[in-house]
Amino acid sequence: MVGVRFFFKGPMLMKRIQLIIFAMICTLAAQAQIANGYYRVKSSKQGRYTRVLDNRGSINLQTTDADMGALCTQRSWDIVASDPGSVIYIKKMTSGYDLQSQGTGSYAIISYEVRVEDMGDGKYWCYASKAGMVKYLADEQITFLSSEEEKERGCMVTNIGPSQGEYLDWDVIPVSSTGDNYFGLAPTVSARGSYYQTFYAAFPFTFSSAGMEAYYVDGINESTGKVHIKEITGGVPASTPVIVKCSAQNAAGNKLNVGASTSGSASGNKLTGVYFCYPDAGNHTNVKVYDPATMRVLGTASDGSLAFVKDTNLKYIPSNTAYITVSTSAPDVLKVTTGEEPSLPGDLSGDGTVSGQDLVIMTNLILSNTFRADADLNNDNVVSGADYVILVNMILSY
Repeated sequence: MVGVRFFFKGPMLMKRIQLIIFAMICTLAAQAQIANGYYRVKSSKQGRYTRVLDNRGSINLQTTDADMGALCTQRSWDIVASDPGSVIYIKKMTSGYDLQSQGTGSYAIISYEVRVEDMGDGKYWCYASKAGMVKYLADEQITFLSSEEEKERGCMVTNIGPSQGEYLDWDVIPVSSTGDNYFGLAPTVSARGSYYQTFYAAFPFTFSSAGMEAYYVDGINESTGKVHIKEITGGVPASTPVIVKCSAQNAAGNKLNVGASTSGSASGNKLTGVYFCYPDAGNHTNVKVYDPATMRVLGTASDGSLAFVKDTNLKYIPSNTAYITVSTSAPDVLKVTTGEEPSLPGDLSGDGTVSGQDLVIMTNLILSNTFRADADLNNDNVVSGADYVILVNMILSY
């Protein structure tokens, strides 16, 4: 997430006016503060919600000008309802707030605390200040457009002042599964009458809607063409990539309790999560290029069962989803199973034991710089000497 811009040029009268406004806002700040929690931030005037599309920005300490291209605003609730980038964790700091989302935060990027203050009518202004100068965060004005489609998406600007206060007004709305401002999943895969999606979010969660389940990948057996998944109970911790079995086809039927306390674990998870997919965005382009030779994404096998598949039409890994890493010789389709235990760790030969034969296979993989998921014993997506040491210790322990 990226902060606001600060400018130090302007007539003396304007500077005095801004100083007075700044003092008034600070008085309001002492009267009302936002509790730490998960929120959506919506433009009161434009009706659009803030979304985080990228985690990169910059600030010039001489001009104090910050890049805000990582943020946009979106009106469509169908998009916002299932977008983790629309969920902002507002954290109180010394004199302001850190606005966190998608694994990053405003303070981490610009090293400034952002003020989020109640203006006395339930509306909030977001701003930052330096040396008595104030710049306010506003949704882009598009008053000259009449098409609802053209007004669907906007961008953040800081060139609007207090005289146009209605454009500075933001609704700060707690995310709750019991109200209209819920968060839900919109599944992308249908397999034998059930709905699934991989999901990766910076917030912890439990399920509000009945019938939902979360799984992680604890084993990949390329020789049998199987991916073994295991259910997570007790909720999903923050920043944990999972497969979610959903209850419905739309977000309203797959609600999450965002920010809930969790006790679940996904030890040895072989899913890799991706926060961003923001292509063709200049210096904010942020994508994970899909490699069909070494990646598999969730889909279906020819018989309609759930599987991790090679998708030759995919260019980038979609935002807030996950994939598995495989060797270049892996099958195009690896079926998902819960009914079998994963292959014996370290049994690279598939003979049901861990022995010197597996050490030979491991050595050849390392020398040829070849990746195999079942040889990646420390789950760092590389087959190296560290995995060899683990394998030696496994053999000695048997």
